[in-house]
Amino acid sequence: MTYYQGLADRVTFRPYSFLSPSVADSSLGLLILLLVQVVLLAITRSFNSLLLVSLTTLSALGADIVNSILRQHFERSWRIAIVQGIIVGLLLPSTYSPVAAVIITFCVLLLSKYAFGGFSGPWVNPVAITVAVAYFLDMSAFPLLQIDSSMLQNRNAALLLIQDGSVPIASEDAYFTAFMNRTIFSVFKLAVPEGYVSLFWDTGSLIPAFRFNAITLISSIILISLDMVDWIIPACFMTVYAVLVRLCGPLVTGAIPMQGDMLLALLTGGTLFVALYVLQWYGTTPATAGGKCVYGCIAGLFAFLIMGMGTSPVGCMFVVLAMNIVSPIIQYREDLSVFKTVHKQLIPRINAMKEVDRVGDD
Repeated sequence: MTYYQGLADRVTFRPYSFLSPSVADSSLGLLILLLVQVVLLAITRSFNSLLLVSLTTLSALGADIVNSILRQHFERSWRIAIVQGIIVGLLLPSTYSPVAAVIITFCVLLLSKYAFGGFSGPWVNPVAITVAVAYFLDMSAFPLLQIDSSMLQNRNAALLLIQDGSVPIASEDAYFTAFMNRTIFSVFKLAVPEGYVSLFWDTGSLIPAFRFNAITLISSIILISLDMVDWIIPACFMTVYAVLVRLCGPLVTGAIPMQGDMLLALLTGGTLFVALYVLQWYGTTPATAGGKCVYGCIAGLFAFLIMGMGTSPVGCMFVVLAMNIVSPIIQYREDLSVFKTVHKQLIPRINAMKEVDRVGDD
């Protein structure tokens, strides 16, 4: 009796299981890790950014509610709306007008949801278009790192930004740098100068999404290991972008051949954050491994053409929007490939099985 009682305890009314985490679980993972960045804003007393994130989150929720009312179809998409609102707030500079942020976030997200489709089928990234509209309405609010062509000609342009104070150095930087040089880099007979730890930990940018690169990197490892986000697109994107910066960047800036500063490109323009949270938003990317690889590689090429050597305050958003135009073409090619497979392989097999059944019946 105990055995059958144990079986009864394991019987559920949910016969299906997911091969990968569901959208609800994935969005929860995204939300938790985004909240870590919000907590860091509180710890660093970045109250203006906290206010913007709070207001854009409320605006995103309001847009989702109004969209549901207009469509007369209430979806459980509040968690996705919160994620969108937080990302928008993190991508806006702390000096941006709170009133403008609220209006822009509400109007653009509502229009994008209503015009381009709800959560399940958008082809335009709602976060990217919201930040792009905010940029066009107040370009002066988006900060530019003070870097000129002479700095880009240097092999370590990022180090020059650190040395001139554009990137604030944390008080613990010297200790951690000495520790890593003594325990890790000494094995490879290398030494990292002071300041790179701060570049990874907190760049001090007015745009919160650009600040905590180490946290974003750790978050990507967690999300990818839990299969909550795909690894192909961000890996291809950052690899192609970094290689182009390394090899082709010096041809543009006049620097030493094949010595472009990859760290400057990856750590100063929100590249890591956008690759993890924005570039592969639901419904805007290809489905197959090959399509994702092509998508990521083209995105890396666009990043080099649009963002150059890095430091752009909004270039990543235009990379995402450019990929929203390219992605339907890739998805169309994917569909053609699937149809060809069905006609060449599956249909003949089905017809053969039908023929066998017909002969058996005879």
